[in-house]
Amino acid sequence: MMKSNSLDIAPTQSLLSFVNGILDESVERKNGEIPHRVACLLRKVLQEIERRISTQAEHLRTQNNLFKTREEKYQSRIRVLEALATGTSEETQSVKIKMDEEKKTENHDVVRLMKEKDDHSQEIATLKQELEIAKKAHEVRCLKMEKVARDTQQKLEERLKDVESLLKESTKRVKELETLTESKSQRWSKKENVYQIFTEFQLGALRELKFASQSIKQEVAKTQRSYAEEFNQLGAKFRALDQAAANYSVVLAENRKLHNEVQELKGNIRVYCRIRPFLRGQKEKQSVIEYIGENGELIVVNPSKQGKEGCRSFKFNTVYSPASTQAQVYSDIQPLVQSVLDGYNVCIFAYGQTGSGKTHTMTGPDGASEEDWGVNYRALNDLFKISQMRESTFNGLAVPEASMFPVNGTADVLDLMHTGLRNRAKGSTSMNERSSRSHSIVTIHVQGKDIKSGSSMHSSLHLVDLAGSERVDRSEVTGDRLKEAQHINKSLSALGDVIYALAQKNAHIPYRNSKLTQVLQASLGGQAKTLMFVQLNPEVTSYSETMSTLKFAERASGVELGAARSSKDGRDIRELMEQVASLKDTIAKKNEEIEQLQMLKDQKNVSLEANGEKRSPNSFRLTEKAASKSSDQNYLASFKNYNADIFVFSDADNEQRLSDMLSDSGLSVDTETDGCAESTNPFPE
Repeated sequence: MMKSNSLDIAPTQSLLSFVNGILDESVERKNGEIPHRVACLLRKVLQEIERRISTQAEHLRTQNNLFKTREEKYQSRIRVLEALATGTSEETQSVKIKMDEEKKTENHDVVRLMKEKDDHSQEIATLKQELEIAKKAHEVRCLKMEKVARDTQQKLEERLKDVESLLKESTKRVKELETLTESKSQRWSKKENVYQIFTEFQLGALRELKFASQSIKQEVAKTQRSYAEEFNQLGAKFRALDQAAANYSVVLAENRKLHNEVQELKGNIRVYCRIRPFLRGQKEKQSVIEYIGENGELIVVNPSKQGKEGCRSFKFNTVYSPASTQAQVYSDIQPLVQSVLDGYNVCIFAYGQTGSGKTHTMTGPDGASEEDWGVNYRALNDLFKISQMRESTFNGLAVPEASMFPVNGTADVLDLMHTGLRNRAKGSTSMNERSSRSHSIVTIHVQGKDIKSGSSMHSSLHLVDLAGSERVDRSEVTGDRLKEAQHINKSLSALGDVIYALAQKNAHIPYRNSKLTQVLQASLGGQAKTLMFVQLNPEVTSYSETMSTLKFAERASGVELGAARSSKDGRDIRELMEQVASLKDTIAKKNEEIEQLQMLKDQKNVSLEANGEKRSPNSFRLTEKAASKSSDQNYLASFKNYNADIFVFSDADNEQRLSDMLSDSGLSVDTETDGCAESTNPFPE
């Protein structure tokens, strides 16, 4: 058994282990009997535990008071340091931050000690509860514990040795903690001295900062003066930039003019793209047109794709928005119409799917006022105005494969246009209530004469409103409408083949695949000024047709026809043409004589063979004469070939001119489909 005087030096943990051992021994005995001396020993052990706990609690309170005193002391020092370091530099703030961190460390230690105190208090409460439980169990099992106490006495002695070793370790730990506390106290005293030195240093630095502040104020004043001077210089530079920006628009317009001149020298097909506005009730629909640039840029969006993959950009000469008017569109092509009177051949045609607004652009709506006139009416009106100013005269002449009428003014032209529109095939489909079922071609032949030089000028203006390309499954046409759609798509496909061949600069251009391409051969294959209106439907359901139209227009914009040339002819050319005509008549007469001589020769040979007569001098003279005639025939044949070469040259360069020289002036209104139109050749083979 443990002696009573050893309780004072025994650690608390060993005492608790001792009590637990006694209780365990009493439980193992099962009789619950505990000797009186064991009960007294337990009572003393519990008293010692309570005393140690109260002593430790008192020690914790003392430590807590000590820490509070130190905290108040350091707090007062911090306040003094803060008062001294007010207005100092960033170094003072860093020191303050360090002090705050150390303060936080001390607070953390205080919190840790308080937590340990709470843990001990909780442990004491737990032990008290366990003690109460043990007392109750002791009353019940005191008889059983006596045997357990004897059995566990030996174990307790062994445990006592362990407890003594733990006590030594605890004592050693206490000494280490005391040493650590003394070292911390010394460090705090050193830090206090350092803080005092640092505060004195900060005061000196504060005085230096005041001196530096005065010098900085002087520098700021100097900087403000230099800033004002630089600001004035910057204002002058901005004024110069403003003037340059004002001149930018002029330079941009000049660049556009030069670009158009370059395009005219190259002879490219001009491509103007016009986007049809939404019809009534369709304003809420989604559009495939994403962006319309000022310089002909156009971006189309595929609604079935997202991001950059769904965008496709195109570049044309001009792109008209849905808000553009008829007057704005015509103002851009007006120079081409005026160049007709200067002797240039011009072709303007509209291309696009059905319902995209081709007829609206070329002709205008039904019963249109002068403000809503299309390209056809405006171009003819301008031609008559300019020709009247130049005192030109017009005479009508019938041309094969077209209806030619003499006209004397705009009113006559309007009547003929209405007649042509009435004769034009139209029909209603699922995509367009006023669908054009045929191509409309208006050709104006112009001829003039320079009185001073005697040179003549002849040119033509083709205004073409193509029938719309369409998908049969979408337009839902049947019967005659289906046949019309097939003819329309066939002729437009042939036009696409011609444009592709011209873009690829192929040696063979398939003009003969369609009557439409044969009619436009002089404009597409010659040295004429050609402009194409590309009409677009902005609806999402027409995206595939829109892309096909834009790709066709992109190919057409790359076609180079060569620089356009005026068709002014001088007197020498007219005389040459007259000589060609007279030579043709002479050749025709000679051919008739040769045929007659050949017939006489054949008859003579037949008679000689029948009679078997010998040749006489007369027959020899006849043969000689026939030989001379044969040589004359060879000579005439060579002469004919020579003139044929001249004719081919004239046909290649002046085919359209020769046909126009037969008339002074004329206006033809020709409405045809691919199935009924026929080729026109002024010089049949």
